Amino acid sequence: MSDDQKLMSMSEAVSRFVNKGTRLFLGGFIQQEPFAAVHEIIRQGIRDLHLTHVASMLSVDQMLGAGLIEKLTTTFTWNPIPATAHCFVRAMTRGIPRRVELEEYSILIMNLALFAGALDLPYVASKSLMGSGFDGELGGSGARNQLKFEKSPFTGERVCLVPPLKHDVGIMQVQRCDPEGNAQAWGILGESQYGMLGCEHIIICCEEVVDPDVIRRDPNRTLIPGYRVDAVVEAPWGSHPFPMTGHYDMDWLYFAHYERKTRNVEDFKAFLDEWVYGVRDRNEYLGLLDANRLEKLRLEPTNPEPVSYGRLTRHFEV
Repeated sequence: MSDDQKLMSMSEAVSRFVNKGTRLFLGGFIQQEPFAAVHEIIRQGIRDLHLTHVASMLSVDQMLGAGLIEKLTTTFTWNPIPATAHCFVRAMTRGIPRRVELEEYSILIMNLALFAGALDLPYVASKSLMGSGFDGELGGSGARNQLKFEKSPFTGERVCLVPPLKHDVGIMQVQRCDPEGNAQAWGILGESQYGMLGCEHIIICCEEVVDPDVIRRDPNRTLIPGYRVDAVVEAPWGSHPFPMTGHYDMDWLYFAHYERKTRNVEDFKAFLDEWVYGVRDRNEYLGLLDANRLEKLRLEPTNPEPVSYGRLTRHFEV
């Protein structure tokens, strides 16, 4: 695929790669949530998704409320103010709008599972869950997982075997990307790199598309190499209401508003009608937000001390 073919709109990227029943991974740990992409998935009504998100919050809550998720693999789902994620609770406790299969792990174990998926390993062994409750009989929560507990062939200790997590499609919002798909990110990165590299197809959403020379000048920030990327979407403010290091802060007012407006099914539907179905794209979404509010969320730029990667100017004789 040529570089020009990788650059596309959000609607095209989602319709081309995300289908009914897709095993979908969402990157981003607190920051870098692909919120604009999630809204497009909801607008297109792509159902029966098997969704994985390590620290799932409002993007997952909205997909649950829209009835798109058949299976959810995560560590928790909540509103970070902190408050209840009402759609998650309705789905788990009452099957509204549908029953959802929940597969639950700790944050570290999910990182190890994604690591195993990225490296195509059969499993990774860990001791972190021993005595935690995950290694005993399941309670009445309804949560399940694929963990196995065996004796180490080396020490005889009882250890947890963590299976790999792999997906059909991964989506992540990053700070910048070039047309070739070389995606750069900084700040809290969490499990995103391993999760994305364990996907068959990758959609990169970015705050800005930059010249390849910008990427080459600072190669250590490249999280996903371009040869693995299928689609590049320029989506400024694409993580809002979540933050993006170097670009904008967390929009706490949004989270409080969302908590109030989603306490029952009717209010949640009205919320989606205004914030998702009622807009065609991210530009129209941003039009719902006060310009002064966005300006206050915008971070003041800083100039970090540059580092030298050196330039090879001569060859030594052997």
